[in-house]
Amino acid sequence: MKYIIALVLLIGSFSTQGVPIPASTLYRSPMMSQVTFTPDGQYISALIVEEGKSYISLIDTRDKEYQHIGSFNSDERLSGYSWIDNETLYISYLWRGEVRSVLLKLSQQEGKFTSELVKLPDDSYLVDPLIDEPGYILFAKNRYKGRPSNQLYKLTIQQLVDKDFDKASLLEHKLKDVVYFGWDDIRRVLFAVTVDIEAMKGEVLYRELTELRWKTLFEITDKKMQFSPVGFIGDEKLAVLSNEHTDKIALYEFDIASQKLGKVIYEHPKYDLVDAQVNIAGNGVSAVTYVENGQHVSQFLDNSTTDTDSLIARHFKGKEGVISAYAKDNRHQVLFVYASNDPGSYYLYDRQADRVELLTELNPELMAYELSETKVFSVESAPGVDVEGYLTLPNQKSRNGVLLVMPHGGPIGIRDYNYFNNDTQYFTSRGFTVLRVNFRGSQGYGKSFLNSGKGEFGKAIEQDITAAVNHVSKQHTFEKMCAMGASYGGYSALMLAIKHPDDYQCAIGAYGIYDLPLLFNGSNYKVLEEYRKTVSEVVGELSDDLLQYSPVYLADKIKAPVLLIAGKEDRIADFEHSQRMQYVLEKQNKSVEHLYYDRTAHGQNTWYWQQHENAYVADYLKRTLALKEYHEMSGVKPELAHLLGDDLATIADGYNFKNKVENSPSQALAYYRQAALAGDGRSAYNYGVKLVYKGKQLLKETQGEETKELMGVDDSQEGARLVAEGISWAEKGSALGYASASHWLGKIYDQGEHVTQDLAKAVDFYNAAVEQGYDARALLRMGKVYCLAEDELKDVQRCTELLALSKLADLPKKEQKNAVTEDSRSLLRWVIGQLYAHGHFDAQETQLIQDLVKQEYGVSLAQVALDDVEIGAVEYSRYYKKYRVYDKDKRFSASPSLELGMVFGVEPQKGVDEQRKVAVIAKWIKVDDKGRKEIVQSDLLWGSADEDNWNTRISFKEKELFKGKLTVELSDLNNNLLATRTLDIL
Repeated sequence: MKYIIALVLLIGSFSTQGVPIPASTLYRSPMMSQVTFTPDGQYISALIVEEGKSYISLIDTRDKEYQHIGSFNSDERLSGYSWIDNETLYISYLWRGEVRSVLLKLSQQEGKFTSELVKLPDDSYLVDPLIDEPGYILFAKNRYKGRPSNQLYKLTIQQLVDKDFDKASLLEHKLKDVVYFGWDDIRRVLFAVTVDIEAMKGEVLYRELTELRWKTLFEITDKKMQFSPVGFIGDEKLAVLSNEHTDKIALYEFDIASQKLGKVIYEHPKYDLVDAQVNIAGNGVSAVTYVENGQHVSQFLDNSTTDTDSLIARHFKGKEGVISAYAKDNRHQVLFVYASNDPGSYYLYDRQADRVELLTELNPELMAYELSETKVFSVESAPGVDVEGYLTLPNQKSRNGVLLVMPHGGPIGIRDYNYFNNDTQYFTSRGFTVLRVNFRGSQGYGKSFLNSGKGEFGKAIEQDITAAVNHVSKQHTFEKMCAMGASYGGYSALMLAIKHPDDYQCAIGAYGIYDLPLLFNGSNYKVLEEYRKTVSEVVGELSDDLLQYSPVYLADKIKAPVLLIAGKEDRIADFEHSQRMQYVLEKQNKSVEHLYYDRTAHGQNTWYWQQHENAYVADYLKRTLALKEYHEMSGVKPELAHLLGDDLATIADGYNFKNKVENSPSQALAYYRQAALAGDGRSAYNYGVKLVYKGKQLLKETQGEETKELMGVDDSQEGARLVAEGISWAEKGSALGYASASHWLGKIYDQGEHVTQDLAKAVDFYNAAVEQGYDARALLRMGKVYCLAEDELKDVQRCTELLALSKLADLPKKEQKNAVTEDSRSLLRWVIGQLYAHGHFDAQETQLIQDLVKQEYGVSLAQVALDDVEIGAVEYSRYYKKYRVYDKDKRFSASPSLELGMVFGVEPQKGVDEQRKVAVIAKWIKVDDKGRKEIVQSDLLWGSADEDNWNTRISFKEKELFKGKLTVELSDLNNNLLATRTLDIL
C-alpha cells in the first residue's frame, strides 16, 4: 500500500521560479479524478494515474493509505463507475471504442483487497444502484442486438452476477424502442428516452417507480438533436443534456410547464458533455463531465451554498472550492480546491473536527513551478456595454514585453473563466502576458449581452477585445502584440490583425473560419435550410456584406506574419477555410506559415498532440518575434533545460515519423539540433545519427570513384566530417543520459564502422547504456566483447555472467534494471553464434560457454549425428508447415530474392533420451572470386531432437551480393564438425 500524500512530497529535486513549464508537464491527465466514497464512507475511491497507467484505487479515510483494486490497459478508458455495496463496484469502460461493463467483486483480508472481475452482457448498463434499497439495483439490457429495445429490471446483485434475468423483476418491457433509462435518486423518478426510427422522432418520458403510466416530458423531432435528462433542479425544472441550440451537447435548464429549454448552464468550448450531476440538495448542478484526450474529466460548478463558501474561506484563503463527494453519514467530504494559478487539489474534510487533509494535487509536478495569477477587470467598450477581461502577467524577471491576445471560441454562448488555464500558464511561464476577454455574445452575463454578440463577427466583438487591449496597454508597457486563438478565436485573431495592422506583430489562427460565405455552402449538410438558419442567426444573413468581414477577402490589409493551424478532417471549420487563407496570403507575398494535421478534426484529442501544437506555437512566437531561446531564460537550470528541449524534440518527431504531420527531413534535423542544444539527450542522439547517415551516403557515393568537388568541397571529406560530427553529437546524447545513444556508440566502436575499432571504449558505452536503463541487449553486447577480445580485456567469466539472461529474468520486476525483451532473447542466440564462429577459447573457457548454453536453453552436450541433409534454394511450405529445399542445384545466380538453406534431421547419440533438447552451430562462409574468406553468418540452432524442421537459411541484400563459393558448416557444442556443403554463386 502507498500514501497519496507521499506522492506530493516526493516531487522533483529542484524548485523553479518564473521559468518555462514543459508542455509534457502541463498537458497531462490529472493524477486523481472521478472521486467518490464507498457506501460505508470508510474509503474514498478514485481513478488514479501513476507512471502513465490508470487505476481504480481505494484511499482509507483514516490513514490516507491507498491501494489499487483495478487497472486499465492502454486501449481501455474508464467511462464511469458506481458503488452498489461495499464489496461490489460497477464499472463502465471503453475498449477500442466499444462500451463494455463489468462488476468488480472485492474481498478484504488483513487490510488488503483482492478483486474479481465479472463480465456483464454487452449492450447493458446499470441504471442506478438503489442505495436506499440494499441488495437491489436497477439494470437495463437491450433485448435485440442492433436496435433500441432496452428493458428495465430490478434484481439482486447475485442475480446480476449469475446473469439470471429470468428470476429478476421486469419493471418495464412494454415500452417500445427505448434507447435510455435514467433515474433521479432525489425525487425517485424514472426517465425513458424512446425513438421512432421510421418517423424520425423521439420522446422523453417519466414516471415514479411505483407507477405504471408514463408521462411525456419532451418530444424530439430533430433527428440530429440529443436530449438526455440529468435530474430535477427544482419542482418544475430539469437539468438536461441537449444540442438543440448549440453545436455541442451542453447542459440546459428545461422548464417542464412550457416544454422549452431555458438558459445554458454549461457548455464546453471544445467537447460534448457526456454527463452531469445534480447536487445533493436537488436545486442545482454540482459537476459536468466531458471526454478530453480519451479521459473523462469532471468540471466542478459552484453551487453557491453559504456553508461551502464559508468552509473554503476558512481553510483556503484566496481560493475557490466545491464539494466533489459526500460520505453517506456526511461526516467526511472530499473538497476540490482551485484558483487561477492552481490546477486544483483534493482534500479530505472531517466535519466533526473541522479539519482538512491534503489527498493530492491534481498535477503534483507543477508544484516545482511558479504559476501566474489572473487578474479580473472590467472596461466599457461602448456606451452602456461593459466587458470583463482576464489578464495574466508573467513573473517580473521573465517578462518579454509581448502581449498575447487570446479570444475564445464560439463566439455565442461560450466564455472564458477565471479558472486555471493550461494554455495561459504555458505562455506566461515563457514571459508572455496573456489577455482573455468575455466579449459580447459570451455566456454568463445575461440573455441581452449574449444576444448582442449575434451577427457581430468582425464588428462589436473585435471592438470589445480592442477596448480591453487598450485598457491593459495603459497600465502596462508592451513592445509587441500577437493575436492567437482557436475556432472563432482563430477568425478573431486574423480580424484583429486586419483591423489594427500596425498594432499586431503576428496572428495565429487555429481551426478558424476565414471565409464567412463558405459557412453556408461548405458541404451538402451546410446547404440545408435548418443549418443555414442557425448560421444566419449567429453570423448574419448570407450576402455580399459578409465579404467585408471575411479575412480571405481582406488579406491585403494584413501586415503581420500569420500562422495557420488546421485539422484536415474538421467539419465545423472546414479545412477549406485554412487552405483559402493560405492561398491568398501566398499570392500576395505575405508571410504565412502553416501546420496542418492529418486525422484531426476541430482541435486536438490527445495530450501528446496538444503538447505538439503548443510547442510549435511557442517556437513560432520565438522565431517571429525574435525572442531569446526559452531554455536560456533567467533561472533555467540544466536539469530543466533538457525538459524544455523535449518540447522541441516533440516538434522534430512530428516531422520525422509517420504521424499527423507531413514529414520534412530538413525540419526534423533542425529541430533535433535545437533540442540537443537545449540539453535533450534523445535529440542529440537523433541529430547525430542523422548526420552519420548523411555522411555515409556521401561516402558511399564517392566510394570507388574519383573524388568529386562541389563548390570547392570534397564530397568524401565532407562525408567523413559529417560522420565524425554525428558521432560527437551522439556522445553528447550519451553524456546527457540517453541510453540508446550509449548503446549505439558501443556498437559503433565495437564494430569499428567509420571509427577506429576501440573495444575498451565500446565496453564503456555499453556499460553506460546498462546504467542508464537500456534493455538487456547492452549486457549481451558487452558480454560478447569480453569473450572475443584478444587482449587483456578478454574475460570469459565476466562474459558468461553478462549473457545469463535467465538469471536476470528471474529477478523481481523492480530489480530488473535492464529488461529482458524478445529482442534481447534473439540477440543472445546471435551472440552465442558469434562466440562459436570467432572465439578462441581454452578448455576452461569452453566449459563456461557450454554451461551457459545449457543453462539458457536446457540443451544436452551429447554428441549428435545428422541425417537427411539437403541444401539449395529453400521456401516455406504451408502444407507441411516447414522449410523445404525446392532446388537442389549446386550453382545459383546471385539475387536478393534468392534464399538458400540447409534442412536436416538430428539424431542424438545412442542411449540419449530423444526428448532432450540439443543444439547445433551453423556457420555460413563465403569465399569471393578473389579468394577472400569471411564468415558472414553464424547461428545457434536448438530444439528437441525429434523435431523435423531443423534448418539454417541465408539471403543477401543487393549490396552484399558476390560471386564465388558459399559453404555451410554444422558443428555441435563441442566444435565437432557434423556436416559441410558448398554452393557456387555465379
